[in-house]
Amino acid sequence: MHLAAEDLISALRQSSLRITKARRAICDVLATSHEEHMSAVDIRDRARKRAKVGIDQSTVYRTLDVLEDLGYLHHVHLGHGAGVYHLTEESDHQHLVCERCGRSVEIPLDELEPVLATVTSRYGFVAQGVHFALVGLCEPCSARSNEESMNDPGE
Repeated sequence: MHLAAEDLISALRQSSLRITKARRAICDVLATSHEEHMSAVDIRDRARKRAKVGIDQSTVYRTLDVLEDLGYLHHVHLGHGAGVYHLTEESDHQHLVCERCGRSVEIPLDELEPVLATVTSRYGFVAQGVHFALVGLCEPCSARSNEESMNDPGE
């Protein structure tokens, strides 16, 4: 079951934010884009088209910040460029991003707990959150890279 725009609007209301046409449009964009990772600018542009009104970027950020604080959104950096947002109905997760094809995979954070525990015990560093993605090569791109290096006559 996906979150609906009205669920997000109710959350904003409970956080004492005024529900404007702009905020309704922002919630609608988020609710109809469950699988997408969008920048705040992308969200603003789509919301402007839906609402047919001007929307200040600060309104977008304020709305996204509240929804993130309430646990409805994840904000993550998937490599180079602006951070992106997406709705989440699941627990925290980490993103793996292929630097060649751009494919993004979400993995449960508990799969990384042994690694994070090792970092903490060895270095005393306690990692928090999943704000940055792990960047590398996905399986198909990695396989292609291996094939290309095997077929390169210069090696």
